[in-house]
Amino acid sequence: MTQEPLVTVAVLSHNLEGYIGHSLKTINKQTYRNMDIVILDDASTDDTLTEINHWVARDDRMRLIKNNKRRGVATMRNRALKEIRGKYFIFVDGDDQLAPAFVETLVKGLEENPDVDIASVGFSWGASGVPKKANEVKFRRIDRAAMFEGVTHRGHVISGMVWNKAYRSANLLDSQVRFDESLELAEDHLWIAQLVASKAMSEYSIFASDVLYNKVSRSTSIIHTASHALREREREIDQQIARIGDDII
Repeated sequence: MTQEPLVTVAVLSHNLEGYIGHSLKTINKQTYRNMDIVILDDASTDDTLTEINHWVARDDRMRLIKNNKRRGVATMRNRALKEIRGKYFIFVDGDDQLAPAFVETLVKGLEENPDVDIASVGFSWGASGVPKKANEVKFRRIDRAAMFEGVTHRGHVISGMVWNKAYRSANLLDSQVRFDESLELAEDHLWIAQLVASKAMSEYSIFASDVLYNKVSRSTSIIHTASHALREREREIDQQIARIGDDII
């Protein structure tokens, strides 16, 4: 029997007491089993680490990297890239929840399309609980220009989020695209736009609209608490992304 390819799943956390345990449970329950699950905690001060350690003790695929000093989400995402061991790579935010077939579906899409480096699935925003099991997922194949349109238009099923996707690790790392550590907001949108534009990545991507990822909405997340200055910086990032698109579309 052919060994399933290893998938590195990077879970980011900071003060996610009451959420991270539920998220790790949905990762533990994935139908796809050959995972390297690295949990990166950014100096949590609540009981987040207690919940993480509970799951690390139960699941030997899980490992914990923790900061004693807060570094910020972009720095943690870059650290996650350094921890990649698998053929494929997935980001998960530590307060979100996955359908049981989330990883399996993304891996199947990439395995069946060896000339593709990014696979995306649908997600729900603000939902609670585990997404319902999807029917047979059918991926659509799109070129670089269409993928860029998808990651830069809010409301598109592909979106500029990093966590509803799986990436082919070798080409992702070859691209040398990294997160801008000066950013506290929209670092993911800029990164995915730069990645899609990178010539190290394939010309084609795949996506399916089936909802396999629940994005949990928390009143304390930076999306809800961002200052006026951060919102202004986000608009500057949107303009930078638009300039990247001028060379593609």
